[in-house]
Amino acid sequence: MSTATAPAAPPKLLTYESYMAEEVSNLRVDIVDGEKLFMSPTCEHQDILGNIFVEFREFGRRTGTGKARVAACDVLISRAPLRTRQPDVLFISTERNALNPAPHVVGPLTAAPELVVEIISGSETARRFNGKINDYCKVEVQECWKVMPETQTVEVLRLSRNGTESVRTYSMGETVQSIAFPDLTVAVEVLFAA
Repeated sequence: MSTATAPAAPPKLLTYESYMAEEVSNLRVDIVDGEKLFMSPTCEHQDILGNIFVEFREFGRRTGTGKARVAACDVLISRAPLRTRQPDVLFISTERNALNPAPHVVGPLTAAPELVVEIISGSETARRFNGKINDYCKVEVQECWKVMPETQTVEVLRLSRNGTESVRTYSMGETVQSIAFPDLTVAVEVLFAA
């Protein structure tokens, strides 16, 4: 006698309202069409993230041009279906940041940052990365730094509603320069320092 098991029920998809009603969490998660996609960064990933954040934060403090943030900081792509992204690091101008909820209010950034950083792990698929980039284009992110630990390179991408353009790939011995914030420069060695 065989016993058949019932198929698993599809996961309950999040709405914007149900997501905002959840307890605050610092988990790394993108939400794509109401479904949570969890991420588990490595120690190497976290070291690189920390290096980039420190450089961005110091630039923001020195120039007063904006603020640096690290994941888990949601960028709202759409409310219905719910779609959010958490770049590893972001830099948002003072002007755009003023359009977002106050810093003490829980919720995603509704005005997207100009610059996002994605650190590519060994498990990152091209499809998943391209999905993030397409979402960033929709909300007027202007630039993405694609940081590749395996090759110790940084590719700067220009983003627009018309698509993505690779501007330049930087290697060890070179200094990455932002498109959106031309005075923001970081030596590649600093990004990958242990």
